[in-house]
Amino acid sequence: MSDQSITSLTQEEMDAVLYDAREGDLQTLQEIFSEVPAHLLKTIKDEYTLSNIIHMAAGNGHLQILTYLLGLLPRADAVELASQVNDTGNTPLHWAAYNGHLDIVKVLVEEYEGDVYAKNEAGHDVMFEAENNNREEVESWLLQRFSVEEAFDVTEDGENTKITYKPGTESKEADEKAKEATFTSEIEAGTASLTVEDRV
Repeated sequence: MSDQSITSLTQEEMDAVLYDAREGDLQTLQEIFSEVPAHLLKTIKDEYTLSNIIHMAAGNGHLQILTYLLGLLPRADAVELASQVNDTGNTPLHWAAYNGHLDIVKVLVEEYEGDVYAKNEAGHDVMFEAENNNREEVESWLLQRFSVEEAFDVTEDGENTKITYKPGTESKEADEKAKEATFTSEIEAGTASLTVEDRV
């Protein structure tokens, strides 16, 4: 049971907890949070980078740590903590994608409403971080889960991932609508001339 008389942590104590999350020391974290109230998780940040405890777990691939810590909080607080930005605008999801931790990316997106479209201060979203750092598994999963294009294939051949988009009809439809609008305007103005192509 946590000690409710603990109302805050010093920066030194926060740094120690952040270190345990970064290193993946679940046992120590369980001991700490058997005494420290879980709501203080929301206050634990690096004083310089503003990265929180979930950044540390996500960026270093510690799924068990991440789920343990977020599981200590009420859902709304866990969602908020999982989406906090650091001093450069990165969320824990950015860090997980950047480092290729697909299992963590999935948990943050599917269970904690991680925003794959959130941009950091460099203007990079989660997909960019995965792609730019050759995290093909993460990139492939994000494409399959969030692509606005429904007509694409993702094939993996050993170390290579190939993404093939099938031609769509959007530009053809736009051309046809533009032609129709122009032709209608010409008819109304009395300047239309029918060609074989227009009658087909």
